[in-house]
Amino acid sequence: MGAAGQLIVKRYRLVRALGQGSMGIVWEGHDTLLDRAVAVRQVLLPPELREGRRAELAQRLAREARQAERLRHPHIAAVHDVAEEDGTTYIVMELVRSRSLDGVVASEGPLAPERAAAIARNVLSALTYAHASGVRHGDVRPANILIGHDGRVLLADFGTGALAADPAFGRSGPERSPAHGNPVSATRGASAFLAPERSGGAAPTAASDLWSLGATLHLALTARPPGTAPQDVPGPLGTVMRGLLAKEPRRRLSPEAAEHALAELQVAAPVPASPAGRSRTRLIAGIAAAVLVAGAVGGWAILRPGSGTAVSRTPLAATISPSASPSPTPSKKPAKPLKLKSYRSPAGWRASAPSAWTRRPTDSGIRWYDPRSGAQLTVEVIAQAGTDPLKELSDGQVSLRPTMTAYRKIRLKETPSKYGTAADWEFTWTQRRSQAYLAKGVTYHQYRRIIATESTTSVLTWTTTADQWDRLRPTLVKSLSLFTPPAIG
Repeated sequence: MGAAGQLIVKRYRLVRALGQGSMGIVWEGHDTLLDRAVAVRQVLLPPELREGRRAELAQRLAREARQAERLRHPHIAAVHDVAEEDGTTYIVMELVRSRSLDGVVASEGPLAPERAAAIARNVLSALTYAHASGVRHGDVRPANILIGHDGRVLLADFGTGALAADPAFGRSGPERSPAHGNPVSATRGASAFLAPERSGGAAPTAASDLWSLGATLHLALTARPPGTAPQDVPGPLGTVMRGLLAKEPRRRLSPEAAEHALAELQVAAPVPASPAGRSRTRLIAGIAAAVLVAGAVGGWAILRPGSGTAVSRTPLAATISPSASPSPTPSKKPAKPLKLKSYRSPAGWRASAPSAWTRRPTDSGIRWYDPRSGAQLTVEVIAQAGTDPLKELSDGQVSLRPTMTAYRKIRLKETPSKYGTAADWEFTWTQRRSQAYLAKGVTYHQYRRIIATESTTSVLTWTTTADQWDRLRPTLVKSLSLFTPPAIG
């Protein structure tokens, strides 16, 4: 049994227990080598198992976890490492500040169809990616779907889920949610979400993962697992759920058909209002459905409306490319950048923003805001490796466009960066409906940059009303040039 303060393989320090389930204890840990918070699953095998059986399970766990290490997707809680100490297996994972989906349903009741559809689509994208990589999850259920405090949706427990149906882990006793440490009812344990063909301990398949997703969707919509008589859910989302819950694997809805149906439901759904007490709407930019990490990382800057709607026609690229120069209107002097003030985050990244702007923390970074013009700079950094910046921004464009009027892409392309891979997305749009500080009918101009290093993903988002863009553009160029991510800062 582990203990707080214990150092595993001279690298991972156990900080505090987060919860206990049938497969062991989940700890908050600290990676002393990379100086980052992690989650550490201490796998506890039943003591009565024969030595040969224990060795077999330990080998399976290590093999499954090593396969899961290859997965880097915005809706998958990453597996960082597998370690063994004194005969005990430890799986080191991304630590996600979150609530589990079953906890959300338990406290809030059944979800609205559009919210359930968005979550299901994110999880489906994670499964589709994993299946294409040759990895099966095996334990898709609400307890393993995390709703991050930053808005991300992640599927957790890759690497251990494949053993969820093994009789060795069918011990009695209450299971506790790793997110809260609260007892989980038997109807929300692993067995309630296993496909019929896995009831005898069969290995997971892509089809069985899809059945479990359907069972999870059932709970999200009805607050209970499907059992032997699934509750009827009307409408298109009910059709998707029933298609995934088909008893015969070959009759189940294909992932392509499910993705198409869920995407249509999302596009048809109204834009959700901002949660009470929050002053922004988040864009999850791809990092798959759009978050970055997407999933989403990435903030959607919120502005007070400006007085005009003229769109700047000069792309920011002209001001940062060494081979090009801006072409200002001859009758106007080029705008000068505002005075900047440097800021160093406790997480190690550095940014510079106008000294007169107001600084406020966000879930995963800092937002600077000008109360006079409504302009904002948001910097968000997460511990996520393997991000494809261009793909995340491209996915974000697909997800965002249905919420806009008069969208115009100015640039969407990779950009050179001495810190890693990077991409830029610049665009304008007219707000379709008033929401938080976004005003209906006002045209906005946004520039977003994603920088991916070996261990982090940084999202820089600069937004102004269109009539303020030219005046503030030189400040943006200077601010972008001064940013350094954690690995460098």
